[in-house]
Amino acid sequence: MGPADDPQDAPAAQAPDRRTRPERRQGERRAAEQPVAVERRTGGERRARQRRERRMNQYDMDAETLDFIRAIGRFKDRTGRPFPTWSEVLGILKELGYERRD
Repeated sequence: MGPADDPQDAPAAQAPDRRTRPERRQGERRAAEQPVAVERRTGGERRARQRRERRMNQYDMDAETLDFIRAIGRFKDRTGRPFPTWSEVLGILKELGYERRD
């Protein structure tokens, strides 16, 4: 067995160079503009809304609890912060009409 017969020196099988192929992710991949029954590519907002609804509907909640949850959600949307302070929670409760009874 000579040096030319060494399997390590044999040229490796040529793999296709993927850098030279055209990019597949460009543009619309549908062949034709045909209406679809359900548009599944509407984005993350739809999924986030469904998760929120699923979480809220997971338990049987009374109307007051749902009002409070929605008020907290409106506060978060208005301020852009994920967590209100306790003072802000108290303000939200007062906006809903709750009062302290002695």
